[in-house]
Amino acid sequence: MEALVFIASLLGVHIMGWLFAPGPITVLIVRNSLLYSRQAGIWTTLGIAVGNLVHITYSVLAIVLVVSLAESALVIVRYLGIAYIAYLGIKTMFVSPSHQASDLVQTNAISPFAAFRTGFLTNLLSPTASLFFASIFATVLSSGLPLWVLYTLWLAMPLNSFVMATLLSVLFSHERIKSLYVRYERPANIILGSALLLLALMIALKT
Repeated sequence: MEALVFIASLLGVHIMGWLFAPGPITVLIVRNSLLYSRQAGIWTTLGIAVGNLVHITYSVLAIVLVVSLAESALVIVRYLGIAYIAYLGIKTMFVSPSHQASDLVQTNAISPFAAFRTGFLTNLLSPTASLFFASIFATVLSSGLPLWVLYTLWLAMPLNSFVMATLLSVLFSHERIKSLYVRYERPANIILGSALLLLALMIALKT
């Protein structure tokens, strides 16, 4: 039960991040969906999901390598991960609203590969994504949870990204939805930040 709660908590925070704390990747999805087409937005989301899979893979391998070199590094990695999750929570709570332009129109075509490549490279080169996944999987590896939790999150988080990004590419192409988010962006960011802080506290209190 504890493992399932842990997985649900991480995926829940991940989902809220997609919904309530849009960053450059979200802006890219909105841009490609509005400027080109909904299909372009979906191909962009696939690139983002594959980028997440790459982030997770090298994060896990790097953490395993560090721990194999020094057993005490496990504790350090654990608390660095907790600290970064808490930092993300505080930063999210106090982030300034970033209203996005709503007057984009479809102009030129873009190939599926070009849309995929844009999403993949934008995500792969994002230092925020690297730190996020490194901190998440550092806590997973150091928490003493069964290995199936790691494998589940390894597959579920990229899938989560694809599903949520696809929904965003559809929803954010509607002006009414965009206006609703802009209206409630501030309280939404506070909710997400609080969820991140709660997750960091749960991990820190775990024996």
